Amino acid sequence: MAHKHKRPDQLIRELRESRALKGTYSDGQVWIGVTKRQAYLLEQTCLGRRAKEFMYAGIPLTPNGPGIELVIRMNCEDAFFATAYLGCLNVYAAEEGKEMEVKLGLEEGILDLSSLWRIFRRDCGHAFAIKCAATVHFRLTGWLPRSGLQYGADFVLYQRHPALVHSDSTVVLVADEGARRSFMSETKAHRGVAQSMGWPDWPDVQATSRLAVQVNKNFVQAHISAPKDVNWDDPACLSHVWVNEMSIARFNTKKHLENFSAAD
Repeated sequence: MAHKHKRPDQLIRELRESRALKGTYSDGQVWIGVTKRQAYLLEQTCLGRRAKEFMYAGIPLTPNGPGIELVIRMNCEDAFFATAYLGCLNVYAAEEGKEMEVKLGLEEGILDLSSLWRIFRRDCGHAFAIKCAATVHFRLTGWLPRSGLQYGADFVLYQRHPALVHSDSTVVLVADEGARRSFMSETKAHRGVAQSMGWPDWPDVQATSRLAVQVNKNFVQAHISAPKDVNWDDPACLSHVWVNEMSIARFNTKKHLENFSAAD
């Protein structure tokens, strides 16, 4: 079934080559009024999900075609990636008294990258920067990340849309010492993100790895590295953040011995 559909990179190329979409930021998400084709491109590349009508009631939307046929809601990490790295999205802030400016798509109302980053960090907390760095890393390496909450992880990684294939891996994000020190220089509102050690508790690792095995997925820890003096208020900080992947597998003694015996 998957081979009948275009690959994500082909769909992303179509998004980049088309006119940039205009979305509205409100309630911690970006809302985009689109045509059916635009919705297909966004959904198939895991850049948002279709929203039901009651979800976006009262949010001003700018038409991105002859009319708004569907509405896509996109999380902040994917919205920043689509804006900064793909150049296929412009975002407006839904502010009281400026609803008509948003609906008309006035160019002066578009948020620049610095403003967009600060608003996302303000509303999503310090975890936004960490998750955004990981989102950019995995998307640039060809993966389609989605929330891994149902598997006790930060992300699950797909090669194609979830309707076409199963996810390959669950991913847990871990901040290294430099990143944790930079957290401590933040305000109290963000300190809870900092971990006291470079690794999660081993019982958590064991539980997550066991769950990954049960659902037939790889378990990956993504270690976030950053200088201790990195300026998290500047979107340019992403150029100083590294994501190092570590695959963790449970050692199955019985299976190992069976394989060893078969080799003899």
